Amino acid sequence: MLRSIAGLARGSSGTQSLALVTLNNNLTQIRTATKRVSGSKTNKNDSAGRRLGPKAYEGNYVKPGTIIMRQRGTKIHPGENVRIGIDHTIYAVEPGYVRFYLDPFHPLRKYVGVSLQKDVKLPIPHFEPRVRRFGYIELQDPEQAQKEEDRKSRKEYLYQSQLEQKALQKENFKNDTITKFKEVLQKEFAVTDKDVELASTRFFNILTLSNAGHSIESAKTQETYNYFYSLKLSVQKGELSKEEESTKRSEYLTFKDQIESQVNLDVNGSLYKYLTPEEVSTKQKEITQKLETEYYKVLSPKEKTEVSRLINTAGIFSVSERQSLTNRFLPSFVPYDVPGSVIEDIDPENIPKDVVAQRVFDEATRKAKLIGRPKAALA
Repeated sequence: MLRSIAGLARGSSGTQSLALVTLNNNLTQIRTATKRVSGSKTNKNDSAGRRLGPKAYEGNYVKPGTIIMRQRGTKIHPGENVRIGIDHTIYAVEPGYVRFYLDPFHPLRKYVGVSLQKDVKLPIPHFEPRVRRFGYIELQDPEQAQKEEDRKSRKEYLYQSQLEQKALQKENFKNDTITKFKEVLQKEFAVTDKDVELASTRFFNILTLSNAGHSIESAKTQETYNYFYSLKLSVQKGELSKEEESTKRSEYLTFKDQIESQVNLDVNGSLYKYLTPEEVSTKQKEITQKLETEYYKVLSPKEKTEVSRLINTAGIFSVSERQSLTNRFLPSFVPYDVPGSVIEDIDPENIPKDVVAQRVFDEATRKAKLIGRPKAALA
C-alpha cells in the first residue's frame, strides 16, 4: 500500500503549489492559481436607447418631412403619402392626418399613411380613385391673380436678366431660322405663299426635335402628332368643331405629303431637294469611294475643307455616319499606316521645320528608332 504526503508551497507570483510525495520518493506537483481576476470597466454602462416607436399617432396632423415611425426593420410598412428611409424611418411627404391601417391585399402587414382629408380613412377602396393634392386653386380676384402670377423665387429674381436674354436669343433664333426657311422655300422650291408659313414652321419644329436627339424621321412623326393634338385641344376648348378638325387634319396630311415629296431637312438645319432611297445610297457610295481614293493621306487645309464638305453633304449621311467618316478621314492624330504620315531615315541633326521627330519601337529590329511626322499629321 502506498502512502502520500502532501505539502503546500507559495511561489513568488502569488500561486500555490501542492506537492504530493509517495513512498517510493516520486514527487508530483500541482500548481493552482490564487490571484483574483479584475473585472472590466468598459462594459459597466449600457448604451442609450434609440427612442424607437411611433412619433405621430392616429389622427395627428403632420407636415411634409415629419417623422411618423422609427423602427428597426419594417414592422410597420409605408402606405399612402409617406416614404421610408434607409434606417426604416417612415416620414410624411404630404400634409395631412396619420392613419394606421391594414391592407386587405396584404393582411399580415401593418401600414401607416397620411390622409389628405380628416374624414377620409385608409386604405381607399381598390377601385376608387386616389385622393391627390394638386396644391393650386383658381383665384377669382384679378389683382390677386396677377400678383401671384408675377411672384418669383429668389433664384428666379436674381437670374431674371439672364433668363430674359436667353429667351430673347431663343426667339431671335426662331425668327431668323423661319425667315431663312421661307426664303429658300419660295426661291428654290416655289412654295406658294399659302403654304410657306406652315411649311417653315413645320421644318423649324422638326429641327428643334432633331437637336433634342430625335432622328429626322421620328421628328417628322412627332411634329405631325403635335399638330393633330393641338387640333384636339382646340376642339375641347370649343374653338373648333369636330367637322373643322377633320377637315384640317386631312388638309394637313395632304400638305405634308406634298411638301415632303419636294423638300427635306438635313440634320445641320439646311433644306435640300428630296432624294429617293436609291439616290441616297448611290451618292453615299460615290462620296465614300472618292474619300478613300483621294483623301486617305495627310491633308492640307484646303483638302480638309473639301473632305468636310463631302462628309456633310445634305441628306446623304446620318449623324453617326458623319462622325465615323470624320474620325477616319479627319482625325486629330493621323495613324502611322496612313500614306505620307511617317518619314523614315530622318537626320536628327537636321530636322525640317515642318517635321516633328519621334522615337518609336521597331518590331523588326526590336529596337527604338527615330522617325519624322509631318506637323499636318499631328494637327
